[in-house]
Amino acid sequence: MLRAASQPDAAPDTEALLRQAVALGHDVAPDAIGCSITTLDGERYFTPVSSGGLALDLDEAQYRSGDGPCMAAAREHRYHDFDAATDAARFPGFTEAAVERGVRSSISLPLTGTARPSAINLYGSSRHAFDAERPQAVASLLARCISTVLSRPAATEPGGVVPSARLAAARDQAQLITAAETALMDSRSVSRPDALTMLMHRSRTEARSIFDLAREVVRDSEGAQP
Repeated sequence: MLRAASQPDAAPDTEALLRQAVALGHDVAPDAIGCSITTLDGERYFTPVSSGGLALDLDEAQYRSGDGPCMAAAREHRYHDFDAATDAARFPGFTEAAVERGVRSSISLPLTGTARPSAINLYGSSRHAFDAERPQAVASLLARCISTVLSRPAATEPGGVVPSARLAAARDQAQLITAAETALMDSRSVSRPDALTMLMHRSRTEARSIFDLAREVVRDSEGAQP
């Protein structure tokens, strides 16, 4: 999503960026089969964008039943996961719909700093599809990036276009993360996905912004050059 946001000419409006984001959700884990965004408008939850019918159907199953991990994440501003094998009592309506569609697990992460309570939802075809460190890290980064480009109504230009200053900031962040990944690849002999996982792990364990860590990694890399 950072890279998508860094190309304003290719995706100049909010809806296009969000559609790119939920499409990227399928790459979070090997068994990811759906991605969507849930938003609370007053007392009504709705899905402004999804990667397809499966994710939309599962979101709406939660709205109809009156509760579910996507609604809880948006409402409570915290991470929620779901396991069809153990959470039937907690979310019976959603569990039935999920099992019927071959979904065995999901995670929902709150989108911070948005005008309305919102969450990104990821659906998996296996149990514990998102439990490993890398899927957790990538999902967290995707949520942060969506939060960055999701415009508040007061900050949106006519026609729903994301202001150029917001896009420029997202572009700078994308370039910063890429530079930090490259520095870690060179210094640690790791792949780019592993470099991103390392950044996200440090961000969580040290309770620091991933962008602050990326600046530190790049600065240290530049200082180590002869």
